Amino acid sequence: MPDDPYWNHNTRYHPWLLRQVPSSARTALDIGCGDGLLAGKLARRGLTVTGIDTDAEILTQAQTAPGVSLEPADFRDYAGSFDVVTIVATLHHVPLREGVTALRRVVAPGGVLAIVGLWNMTLRKDFPYLTLAPAIWVTDRMHRVDGPSVAMRDPADGYAEIRSATAELLPGSRMRRRLMWRYTLLWRKPV
Repeated sequence: MPDDPYWNHNTRYHPWLLRQVPSSARTALDIGCGDGLLAGKLARRGLTVTGIDTDAEILTQAQTAPGVSLEPADFRDYAGSFDVVTIVATLHHVPLREGVTALRRVVAPGGVLAIVGLWNMTLRKDFPYLTLAPAIWVTDRMHRVDGPSVAMRDPADGYAEIRSATAELLPGSRMRRRLMWRYTLLWRKPV
């Protein structure tokens, strides 16, 4: 977004995440919130936002925003449910099925789960996608402005494994490969 203090492969999907917020939503949970950039954008939409991250140090760098509370926590143990749950580049930091089960629990009935995630790419399974590497490289070089330093981890699960687990645990979810080595997943929890 034009007024963002930095750009990376994750912030590129903030507009998509914001479009998934239903007009009826009042509360949001931003998992792996980091410095609170997305949490602040959600709050500007009129939501009461809780941002959580297991990295307490990154939370000290966060800008405070009206309507946002940030706290150190692991979403797998988090209590409560929310109208909107966002999770960006975080799901691959935990065992897949355990993480998806926890995500399902924190979404309120009728609520929305919006995931931007990474998968473990291999030449054999992902060759058609990897042909986009030159376009991704150019886009990255044209736009990247580095933000805060955060914990990184390579994903363990392949795209097919993630699709299979989420189809089972989040029936009706829609998953799609995206540019910048990401996938998006959208799920609406039945009422």
